[in-house]
Amino acid sequence: MKHWSPALKAFLGIFILFEVVGWFFVGSTERLDQLLLINGANNAFADILFQGLTAIAEVVLPVLFLIYLFRFRKEFALPYAYSYALSTGLIQFLKHFVFSGSLRPLAYFAHSGIKWHIVSGLMISEYNSMPSGHTGAAFFMFFWVAVLLKRFHWGFIAGILAVGVAYSRVYLFQHFPVDTLVGAFLGTSSSYLFYYINYAKSSSK
Repeated sequence: MKHWSPALKAFLGIFILFEVVGWFFVGSTERLDQLLLINGANNAFADILFQGLTAIAEVVLPVLFLIYLFRFRKEFALPYAYSYALSTGLIQFLKHFVFSGSLRPLAYFAHSGIKWHIVSGLMISEYNSMPSGHTGAAFFMFFWVAVLLKRFHWGFIAGILAVGVAYSRVYLFQHFPVDTLVGAFLGTSSSYLFYYINYAKSSSK
């Protein structure tokens, strides 16, 4: 893959590792145990850290990055925008039309009697769990960060941050691990599709 920079190789390697380990974990562990393990390992520092990581994938930063691309790296601006639209569109379609009855952990475990760790002041959703929109946005956006920065260590950091966002969604009791795995796949594959199309067009000139 000549068009894969060291940063993109690092990012995609972390993405693949996340998917492989994640699906093994989901396939070998009951949902209750998944949440007990991740949500149960909590402390005050982690509450702050994972709220911050979740915030990375909310609308403001991806849009600011798009503005930056239009201003300074126009060759990537449209592929980024198209992948943003495709990833978001697919995730919202799945949430509201295919998995509309998918409960989030708070509703799913409503009658479990377990005292879950809920961060004070954090709004917890109950429905439209599958797939995770924040995770999709993180993997989609950090894919393009890796494309721009090129060096291996930046791609590695971008991948770790994307995985951190995914983990934060489970830690904060907003999603199940499987939701993040599907979100990560949609975000990464949408970005790679338009990255490859853009590379193919550039190479043919």
